[in-house]
Amino acid sequence: MKEIYLLRHGDTDATEKGYFAGWTDVPLSPKGERRINKVREILKGVEFERVFVSPLCRTQETARLVAPSENWEVREEIKERSFGSWEGKSWEDLEKESPEEVKKWREAPSLFVPPGGESFSTILERVVPFWEELLSRPEERVLVVTHGGVIRSIFAYLLEVDFAATYCFLFDPGVLVKTRGNHSFCQVVNILNTEIEP
Repeated sequence: MKEIYLLRHGDTDATEKGYFAGWTDVPLSPKGERRINKVREILKGVEFERVFVSPLCRTQETARLVAPSENWEVREEIKERSFGSWEGKSWEDLEKESPEEVKKWREAPSLFVPPGGESFSTILERVVPFWEELLSRPEERVLVVTHGGVIRSIFAYLLEVDFAATYCFLFDPGVLVKTRGNHSFCQVVNILNTEIEP
C-alpha cells in the first residue's frame, strides 16, 4: 500500500507568539529548527521517492532539513489557509478589534471566512484533488511538507466530518502523520507530535 507522510512545518514566531500567519511568509524560529532536526532523526532510514512542499518559506526550510531538494515538487495547493486581514494578528488583537467576527468563528468555524481570506470549502477545493492525485501517482512512499490547516482538511475529508471536528486532534508544529492506503481505503497509522526542550 502507498505510504503518505504529512509533516507540518516547525515552530515560527507566529506559532510561538500566537498570531495568524496564513499566507504570510514567516521563517522557522530556532526552536522550530530544533524540532525539525528531531523529526529528521525519527525519519532516518526512511527514503521518500518524492517530496511535495508548500511554497511558503517555513515549509521550504522544514523540507530542507529533512529531505534532499532534488526530490522536491513545490505545490500551491498545499499552502496554508489564507486568513486575509487577520494575518499578523493574535486572538487578543481580534477580540478587541472585531469581537463579532471572533464570535462567528467560535460559533461556526467551518462556515466562517476571515475578511479577505479563504473558507474551509475553498481549502478543500484545492487540497482534495491534490490528495487524490497522490493516491494515483506511481510513487510508493511520499512526504508532504505543509501546514496545520491542510492536514486538518485532509483529515476532514478522510473521516467525512466537519472541519471543526478535526480540532479533537492535536497537530503541533512539526507533527508527523503517517497514512497508508489507496483510493478505496486509507488508514492513519501514526500521529507523532515531537516534544523538545524549551
